[in-house]
Amino acid sequence: MLKKAGRRHTEIFSFIICVITLSFALNRYSVLRHTGTLMLLAPFCAGLLAFFFQLFVDKRPLITLYSKSYPYRKLKPYGWLSAFLIFEFILVWGLYTKQILLLGEDLFLVTILFIGVIVYYHLFVRMKVSLRFVFLAIIVPLLAAGTALGLGSYFKILQFVIPGNKIGNIVFFNSLYWIFLSIFFQVVCEEPAFRGYLMQKLLYKGELFAILVSSACYCIWRIPFSLFIASSPQEIAVLFCGNFITGAIFALLFVKARNLLVAILCHGIISGLGMSFFASSVNPGIMQYMNFLIPSARIQLLSIWFACLLAGLIFLTLIPRKKLYTH
Repeated sequence: MLKKAGRRHTEIFSFIICVITLSFALNRYSVLRHTGTLMLLAPFCAGLLAFFFQLFVDKRPLITLYSKSYPYRKLKPYGWLSAFLIFEFILVWGLYTKQILLLGEDLFLVTILFIGVIVYYHLFVRMKVSLRFVFLAIIVPLLAAGTALGLGSYFKILQFVIPGNKIGNIVFFNSLYWIFLSIFFQVVCEEPAFRGYLMQKLLYKGELFAILVSSACYCIWRIPFSLFIASSPQEIAVLFCGNFITGAIFALLFVKARNLLVAILCHGIISGLGMSFFASSVNPGIMQYMNFLIPSARIQLLSIWFACLLAGLIFLTLIPRKKLYTH
């Protein structure tokens, strides 16, 4: 028994060291080469590490990375249809807006998304999805974003404006593009690594322990990303706290819904909204509907948004978990 526990500790520690070392190493490479490789390669390599550990260390089927739920094959037609339509939308809109050029890193991104589509289909077919938690995974980040914008206006951090003619359609489709792209991206990247593998390895110590430790590892993993995109030490600190909060939300959804697809959905929406909040005028997002009124508006809006997500996390703790299915 002690030998088995010692082996489990070694596997967990080895996985954590590998993914964190990978993140900082690729961040160093990105800084030296002045590229955004970190944003694509590091998460994908983290997912590959999870698959590697699952297959060659644990020697268990890959599907256990995603769920312990029972098969629900009635969803098969909806699985392939939704996967095909969403992937086509991502590809067509990305090419139309020149956010995808099918060259270099973009070609690598499309490859990751295509793998994500295939895995998403098998997830959709094989798992019973709790509609209650699917709804919560969608509504919690949307309500948090809407509340953050409302509070930002109330506290005079930003003001809402009417953008140019027909910009609304572009903003809407850009936001959907970033959300769907993030969902397929997370199917094979960070979620299998931190919730699918690491968290399931930690559950033997209790759910609270697993949520806290996996979330702490996740926000440490995200430090190089914060260093890459943040403009000040204060913003790095805000992003660090925010990553812990969002990591805890994904972990809690995974535990209660017993389905990684729900956590992936929530992660994709939060990431997509984050890109839309701070999108450039070249590819406009929600930012086109607001003007920042003070120099520190970006940091303050992020702080309010993460505070609203924290309220969502507290709300999720009160929601009863999905009951186990018995044949």
